[in-house]
Amino acid sequence: MNANVNFLHEQKPVPVGIQRMVLVILLLTIVAGIANVTYRFEHLRHLAATYYHPYLSQFGLSDEFYIWYFLVSEILLALVFAVTGGIIALHRSATWSALFAAIALMLFGIALPPPMHALVTHQGGINVLLCFVRAIGFALFIIFLYIFPDGRLVPRWAGILTLVLIFWSLIWPLYPPLNPYRLPHALPFLVLTFWFGTGVCAQIYRYVYVSNPVQRQQTKWVVFGLTAAILGDFVTHIAWYIFPSLQKGSDWFLQLAHQPFFILSQLLAPVAIAVSIFRYGLWEIDFIINRTLVYGLLTTLLAAVWTTTAKLLEIVFARTTGQSAAPIAAGFAVLGVGLIFGSVREKLEKFVNHHFYPNKLDLSREFVEFLPEARATIGVSELLHKLVDRTLEVLHIQYGAVFLQDAKGQLQLAEIRNLSPTVAESFQWHEQLFDKMHKGIAIKQQENDFFPLLVPLMLQRGERLDLIGVLALGTRQDGRHYSLDELWTFEVLAKRAATAIYIAQLNTANISKLTQQITMLEKRVEVLEAQRLTFEPLDPLD
Repeated sequence: MNANVNFLHEQKPVPVGIQRMVLVILLLTIVAGIANVTYRFEHLRHLAATYYHPYLSQFGLSDEFYIWYFLVSEILLALVFAVTGGIIALHRSATWSALFAAIALMLFGIALPPPMHALVTHQGGINVLLCFVRAIGFALFIIFLYIFPDGRLVPRWAGILTLVLIFWSLIWPLYPPLNPYRLPHALPFLVLTFWFGTGVCAQIYRYVYVSNPVQRQQTKWVVFGLTAAILGDFVTHIAWYIFPSLQKGSDWFLQLAHQPFFILSQLLAPVAIAVSIFRYGLWEIDFIINRTLVYGLLTTLLAAVWTTTAKLLEIVFARTTGQSAAPIAAGFAVLGVGLIFGSVREKLEKFVNHHFYPNKLDLSREFVEFLPEARATIGVSELLHKLVDRTLEVLHIQYGAVFLQDAKGQLQLAEIRNLSPTVAESFQWHEQLFDKMHKGIAIKQQENDFFPLLVPLMLQRGERLDLIGVLALGTRQDGRHYSLDELWTFEVLAKRAATAIYIAQLNTANISKLTQQITMLEKRVEVLEAQRLTFEPLDPLD
């Protein structure tokens, strides 16, 4: 199958009439959901009465609490999928690919394991329709991963897998042996992970070989949300995978504890897809992934250190004192983890930035003129030249300018690149914009504004911040927007630059004053020399 064939004609908008037809699918989804909730309620009541009642009653919890605790969270999860799909489908700029994603989200939300698992794992002709809903929802969601974001089946093998997936999804509701949820323990997770893995691989292939910069950010959001959902499913159920002997009833606390974390992890999938389609906050994903990697690794590492340290200290105390000292060992382990927390976090941040974000702006390397040991010897014009040139070069920005505040508090153009001075000076600095800049926060404007990003140059005077200028930046060469991480980096850069510019201005003013004083002294010396010659007495020999 040719991957270059436009599968859903991505660039063509969807007619309003067809968009409204999605409401029919939403209605069918709600009907299926109501039927699902009815069966799920009965199933939870059976579990509570048969297995969990003695354990719940010991802690003053009722069977109704157990039932509604799970049912409400599962309904919330399905509603988020359905509502997200409806918003995407009815959005005025919806495309065919977005419409496909909306239908997939609505059906997949109803098809999620918690609400429907009890139905598709049991015999009964009444459940065939619900099994079809689940099978179709699952298949559409995987196909969505094959075609997102441009509507083409990429790579080529995605077309073959699509045919296999459709055939399998139409067969297993009617032929129970092919039902993945009736396979032996752990196989359902492996089968579903395989299909989701093919979708992730397709997105990664697109990212490397096909996508433009905007599509790559969209891919990051989808892969991040899907990976979080899969890992959330696995991690929150890991106790049952590791200890298959866990019995219903005695695992009541694990069930209650895992549910909110499971629901939150699954919610990341529709939220990430919605952000990716609407492109709202699209460029923040790098910061989110960065923080997730740093703190995920940090949590894992510190947990391992705490466990190992506590166990070793417990053994040492037991052999030394002959008594168990588990609480004391745990306390010392916590203290040790607290002492190393900061340094470990810094090292992990450097590791993640080096290996996952090699192009991250390094202020100390790119702007050495702004460092304390160098800025006192650099002139204002050289600093402004460096600030604009290096910022545009490193971050691939088309044009930019620096405006400095004069004695009257007005911003005057001081440096410019790739832009007409007349155009730059025509930019309107209204009062509301000044109020925002005085807070020292980088300002992201609308995408169609002439300067999408304004970075105030703030000078630290004790506890007060004074505005001395603005770094105004244009659009990116690759179409990217400015991310939250970049905004924070710009704010740090702006403070360093402001300090360097202020020192350079002081140096220039001091040099100017010194030059004036030298000039005045020279003139005074000339006057005194002239006076000396005028009043010098004549030689008698002459």
